[in-house]
Amino acid sequence: MYTKEPILVLWDAVKSLINDIEIFKETMDADENSIPESYLLLRSDITNTPFLYGDGATKIRRVDCDIILVTKGVATNTTDLHNVNRSKVTKALELAGLPYSALNLGYDDALKSTQYSWSVVIHYG
Repeated sequence: MYTKEPILVLWDAVKSLINDIEIFKETMDADENSIPESYLLLRSDITNTPFLYGDGATKIRRVDCDIILVTKGVATNTTDLHNVNRSKVTKALELAGLPYSALNLGYDDALKSTQYSWSVVIHYG
């Protein structure tokens, strides 16, 4: 259980990657001409529900969060930037002790990018 906001827990888990991967909280706010080749999007409070009550009040909340890696282009090889960054993020989450579920979202032709997502549940109070 954490005592800080979920977005800060996510940030603490991946902030060591800031020199390798640009990181955005909640929304990617770069203009169209400044979109990085590869970036992380941290999103918290996708769902935020009471988890544990005490004396009639919520003592602990359960928050669903995700981390999305977006990389321009098709990532077909293990040495592609997307797959290299995916390994870095996975390692950072494991080092931080954050359990996660992962989903390969694949290539999005409309965005011309490849995406991968880690879902993280954070309990805080």
